[in-house]
Amino acid sequence: EHYLTKHHSDEWLKEKRLLEPQRMTAGLINDTKTVNAPDALIWVSPEDKLSEALTRMNELGLTQIPVLSEGKPVGSLRENRVLSKVVRNHELLDAPVNEVMEASFPTVDVDASAQEVTQRLQTSPAVLVEEYGRIVGIITRHDVLDLKLNNTER
Repeated sequence: EHYLTKHHSDEWLKEKRLLEPQRMTAGLINDTKTVNAPDALIWVSPEDKLSEALTRMNELGLTQIPVLSEGKPVGSLRENRVLSKVVRNHELLDAPVNEVMEASFPTVDVDASAQEVTQRLQTSPAVLVEEYGRIVGIITRHDVLDLKLNNTER
């Protein structure tokens, strides 16, 4: 009986490295974000007024945000870059987001490997997660670091 209990215990199998860990994917990383993360993807439209987009980012504590049009990524805003443009030209605050937005964050499928996500994050501060043609989440460098720190504390 003792053998059978140990034989069927997932914990024992993990200890002996006989049970494969679940493959970490973009979808799992997105789902395991901290409690403080918003439930839904936060985004702005290219037609939104820049001042409204910056206010929204500030209220939510975001330093970057995707720009979506009809659910498709068309650009991004990064707080530091936008603010440096606004300092030089205050009139941009009344301009639509599409006048100051930058290239869109790269997109990965929900089933993309964690390795692919981290590779994309080497050249971009964020990666958009796509499922069935819809953007369902965003993963930032901070999210990946947070996940790694939380996994090593266990």
